[in-house]
Amino acid sequence: MTHPTDYEDEFEYSGPSKSQVKREMHALQDMGKLICELPKKQQAMLPLSDTMVQAIAEWDRIKKNEAKRRHLQYIGRVMRSEEVEAVQLALDKLNPSSDEYNRVLHLQEKWRERLIHDGKDALNEFCDKYDVDDIQHFRQLIRNAVKEYKDKVANPDAQPKTGKTASRKLFLGIKKYYGADS
Repeated sequence: MTHPTDYEDEFEYSGPSKSQVKREMHALQDMGKLICELPKKQQAMLPLSDTMVQAIAEWDRIKKNEAKRRHLQYIGRVMRSEEVEAVQLALDKLNPSSDEYNRVLHLQEKWRERLIHDGKDALNEFCDKYDVDDIQHFRQLIRNAVKEYKDKVANPDAQPKTGKTASRKLFLGIKKYYGADS
């Protein structure tokens, strides 16, 4: 007579189910398709292998739907060898609805406030930390933003200028150095 516990030893875990493997493959294909649909500038910010970069370039050349579907399967296979967590983190930094994007945005805003209010110390720290290549231009952005801030404090009822303000230009300068690798 067999006991119920005799069968427990017979069935060992042999890895994920076929359905689970399929779900993971579809998730990688979806991530690959998302990457293919990004603008070239954003694609360049992602940590991708040369094979994946070539697969994305091929995706742009394919016009037929069935060929695109098959190529997407290939992209999914290539994605298996990528650092998926690193790629996902980079994608999150590009997605305005993600927590990671908002975290980076708030840190960039804090840097702008520090650069406007803390002067040379904040500038030196930022330049050392993020390898600013055009310090003179960056100083000019800060000077303009400080002047704009002082004008705003001195005359709060004045109508704001249209277009990019000095503070916004400084923010874009910060974003150039801080964000892609943060």
